Amino acid sequence: MDIKSMLLGFLMRGSMTGYELKKKFTISFAFFSGVSYGSIYPALKKMEQEGLVALKVEIQDGAPNRKVYTISEAGRKAFLEALAAPYVIEKPKNTFLSRLFFFADLAPEERLAEANKHLESIQEVRKNLKAVESQIKGRADRYQYLCYSFGVRYYDDLVRNVSSIVRELENDESDQDVRSSKRRSQGAKKGRGS
Repeated sequence: MDIKSMLLGFLMRGSMTGYELKKKFTISFAFFSGVSYGSIYPALKKMEQEGLVALKVEIQDGAPNRKVYTISEAGRKAFLEALAAPYVIEKPKNTFLSRLFFFADLAPEERLAEANKHLESIQEVRKNLKAVESQIKGRADRYQYLCYSFGVRYYDDLVRNVSSIVRELENDESDQDVRSSKRRSQGAKKGRGS
């Protein structure tokens, strides 16, 4: 789902300022959407030009004016069409796998260090996701909670898979140490035997 459709989805629930939309977006989609927050305001401007939303400026004394966005009938129609559109199976973008593919070009200790860094970053995301569970439970509807649960399981699986890779790299490193020491001892024996 593109950013316009996601923003329309929030506006289906009520009018909001750009700031409120950004906050909702951050809480709701931070863990599974690649959309950048910097694209929210340009998308809102374009949506207004397309007649999908209406903008009302609320004048405030002593504070910046509030720009409040409200979904239009055309916006409702566009959102419902986006929900009904056929699903496109997206290939997951995983920069770690792209790097792992070329790990043969790194020294064994560098491979292990890179894999461990990636594992730590995934564990941090998972920890942050689990930390908001009580907030999600209290505010989310059933489908939003299903999304959240999917995200938790997704990161649990990532941690499991990358942990498995780390273990294999640790085994590779210890195997290489054994092979290196065997080669050194064989070289020493040949040196004595000549």
